[in-house]
Amino acid sequence: MISVERMRRLGGVSLIALSTLAAVAMIDPLAGPAHAQRTEVQPPFAAAVPKVVSIQSRGSAASSSSQRALRAPVRRARRLDTSSKTRRATHVVAMSSAHDNAGMSDMERYLFDLNGFVVVRNVFTPDEIAAANAAIDARSDSIVERKGDLRLGGTSGDPLAGDGVTGRADLGGMLEWPSPDRDLFRDVLTHPKLVPYYHALVGEGYRMDHLPLLIQQAPGADGFVFHGGKMNDDGTWCDELSYTWNQGRMYNRLLAVSVALTRTTPGDGGFCVVRGSHKSNLPCPPSIQRYEEHRDLVDNPGLEPGDVMFFTEAGTHGTLPWTAAHTRRAALCRFAPATSAYGRAYLTPEHWGGVDDLTDAEKAVLESPYHQ
Repeated sequence: MISVERMRRLGGVSLIALSTLAAVAMIDPLAGPAHAQRTEVQPPFAAAVPKVVSIQSRGSAASSSSQRALRAPVRRARRLDTSSKTRRATHVVAMSSAHDNAGMSDMERYLFDLNGFVVVRNVFTPDEIAAANAAIDARSDSIVERKGDLRLGGTSGDPLAGDGVTGRADLGGMLEWPSPDRDLFRDVLTHPKLVPYYHALVGEGYRMDHLPLLIQQAPGADGFVFHGGKMNDDGTWCDELSYTWNQGRMYNRLLAVSVALTRTTPGDGGFCVVRGSHKSNLPCPPSIQRYEEHRDLVDNPGLEPGDVMFFTEAGTHGTLPWTAAHTRRAALCRFAPATSAYGRAYLTPEHWGGVDDLTDAEKAVLESPYHQ
């Protein structure tokens, strides 16, 4: 597992940034097996009392019908504390097994089940995207480029190595930025346009499994060797990343959500996926993972700033070297069902510190996993 000292060297300057880097350590080629062991979690809640929180982004003017559609069950629960301290109450989403794909259109459900991803257009406005990019620009000194052994696309001359020198760059900690810099990144947690997809793809009571991470590729930056998939390299089942269809509903153990902050034209590079691989029953051949063979199976979706892409981690996916003249940016989060944890680190209320002014719904999404 990646050490705290190494995370500091990678540029983690805050608790959230450090936790972010720890959460993404599973895709660091130096951090161990491609599929880390699931976090063992003990049920930490009891004495639930029903409550309801309306999920609504800041400043939104949703209609009463929209508010009803987005009302999420929340319970006030007491965290079990083995110390002598008094138990403290905290707001958490009701971790029920309720799961309904009705939040997606029939076409979206078909495309997600067929391909393993779906793009929702124009979730964020041009002004929101401009503000998010300006907030990132103001912290450009904190963006860390992956160099040397931290590069993700192989060595010079490999298909995913880019120019062989420029590496992908990362930045974390967005949730604790002051407002309005943080607003877009916090809105991803409970945005009215996104909540129906979270409910459809991971279920009510969904939780954020990986904190937001900025992915930035300058021209010539390397890609990322393909990874993910519901099958381990040895052919065993990787339940932690699985996708299943049961009784007319989709279930994802880990859902990635990527907000496009810049334009991607197909062929530019950036995110790519082997279409339909989330339903494969065999491991992905290494030559495909390295983008050496059967490139026709790999899709590089076109995205406009403000689009949001949902993809299942059960699919084999990666990053192509960036070939466009402008720099690519995307904010990547991952969500999981209420009872599931794949990331190696997550924050609990005691650790939020600089994360102030969270709504009850946002706090609920940031809760650790537990069973109702």
